[in-house]
Amino acid sequence: MQSAKMRSAFRRCARRLCWPGGTIIGEQTYRELSALGGRSFGTLRDRQRVSLHALKAAAVALLLLLIAAVLYYKFAEHYELVDAVFMTIITISTVGYREVRMLSPAGKMFTVLFILGGLATATLALRYGAELVVGGQLLDFWGRRRRMRAIEKLENHHIVCGYGRMGQEIIRQLIRHGAQLVVIERDPDQLAELSDAGVPFVAGNATDDEMLMRAGIKRAKSLVAVCSSDEDNLFLTLSARALNPDLYIVARCAGPGASDKFTRVGANRVISPYVTGGRQMAAALVRPVLVDFLDLFLRAEEVDVDLAQITIGPQARFAGKKLADAAIREQSGAGIIAVRGPDGRFHTNPTPDYILEAGDMLIALGTPDQLTRLERLASGSDTA
Repeated sequence: MQSAKMRSAFRRCARRLCWPGGTIIGEQTYRELSALGGRSFGTLRDRQRVSLHALKAAAVALLLLLIAAVLYYKFAEHYELVDAVFMTIITISTVGYREVRMLSPAGKMFTVLFILGGLATATLALRYGAELVVGGQLLDFWGRRRRMRAIEKLENHHIVCGYGRMGQEIIRQLIRHGAQLVVIERDPDQLAELSDAGVPFVAGNATDDEMLMRAGIKRAKSLVAVCSSDEDNLFLTLSARALNPDLYIVARCAGPGASDKFTRVGANRVISPYVTGGRQMAAALVRPVLVDFLDLFLRAEEVDVDLAQITIGPQARFAGKKLADAAIREQSGAGIIAVRGPDGRFHTNPTPDYILEAGDMLIALGTPDQLTRLERLASGSDTA
């Protein structure tokens, strides 16, 4: 009985908040509310658009009413223009002043209709204006709540600190690879872009420990520091390492000679965009064809080829076998161009006699389907 009353109360509340037949919140919250109230809801953002259009329509209707009233009092009741405007304003505002002069019976009827129409139109305008204000607050509330619920469920995800030009490219590549991520950013314009793109984010300063905790740094797999300054990136690296000793940290370093400082405070890898870019430009001058080939993997969304790092699991059928006997290319179609052993050493272009062991990491080249089949073979989950 109590549950039925709660459902009924919920529906009444929803009807006050929602346009009939529409919905006010996001997809996930929609499912939760539907389970509670059994009613369909649209997004709050759509509801705000409806309120904005309705407010504009009410304002136009009110303006037309005022113009019509002024014209009526001037030409039908033969008021002077100033008196017609005065009569119109005191009528619609219901201040209670007497008429400028006695109205005809038709004028009295028009005034009654004008008061009713003006009050109704003004009330609608106030209502939709209030909905825009309250709706904006609800939109922010539901957006923050939904984002934080999604972030709290993430594990082994990547944290991107900074949504500048480099951060945007990092996010595009992570999304292309299907990786889970959270962005920490404080610029309002960038936050609006993240919200429109549907990327989970935490609004705040990435150097603040509280923001890192909200982004789930204790459960994260890695963090990339691409804030606007080396000082912020250095302090962020130090804070992140203190919060999660096992975190893999990649930091951007623009200043010359500062890479060692990042390494000392806990960065696993330090990238200097100027050094990397300079080397690539120099290589483009002396080995242009090779650079074009390597660019294929940086623009993998345009071609059907990619590189992947795949760890051999203990259940893999080719663990303990020679590379020639593993028949990796025959079974998956992917090619092995290097192997990194458990000691961290790379064996490039391994010979057919190289023995594959559990824990080795394969650097493989192939199409997405081929690399997926190789991942299944390396994990031992392939039953073929």
